[in-house]
Amino acid sequence: MRIGYLEDEYSQSELVKSWLMGEGFSVTHASTGRGFISLLADNPVDLLILDWQLPDMEGVEVLCSVRDQLNSDVPVVFATQRDAESDIITALEAGADDYLVKPLNKGELLARLNALARRSGMSTGESRIRLGPIVLDTVSQTITSNGHPVKLTPKDYQLACCMLKNEGKLLSRDYLLREVWGIDASLNTRTVDVHVSRIRRSLNIGPEIGYCIKTVYQHGYRLEKIDKIDNVVPAD
Repeated sequence: MRIGYLEDEYSQSELVKSWLMGEGFSVTHASTGRGFISLLADNPVDLLILDWQLPDMEGVEVLCSVRDQLNSDVPVVFATQRDAESDIITALEAGADDYLVKPLNKGELLARLNALARRSGMSTGESRIRLGPIVLDTVSQTITSNGHPVKLTPKDYQLACCMLKNEGKLLSRDYLLREVWGIDASLNTRTVDVHVSRIRRSLNIGPEIGYCIKTVYQHGYRLEKIDKIDNVVPAD
């Protein structure tokens, strides 16, 4: 599980990061609200832990930006010294899913995170990912559509894996370059566009199966479910 962690106090952040990484979680950390929002734009995460009082803005403002600007419904836990009932209500009404008051307890924090992950339906390490008629088997490294094998190049397979595992998350071209090609933005980003178009065609991702790969201008791509097929025009 990938966790975004916003905390400006150095000793606290180092302690919590050690807890999380000790459990096998990957952690994207920032000490300022604006820096955190910028990081999340290029580094999709599965869950957020937010402090409230930050040098440049409040944690509730960060949460609103995540929900609105990044269009993300990622689960959010507040971890803060503010313990007034009004603060808790404010955070929950802003879109937080849970609220912890400092000092944090390792056991309780991990239990809350795991419970929230289960409620959110996050992957628990199963080898198969299903997306409509598409089935990705990470053990055999195969993809089928409607029960028929789909032949993909190694890079197309890696890109398909990355997108299917991150359904609903905005993936920047820079992020995809790092994850699939193992490089920073030294490769022409048109390369990413070409490969995305190829897997869209190879897997027949479109209104017919209830999903689309949406092109988000100047940001990247998001694989998302389509609620009403009639309203969707495939982006390519």
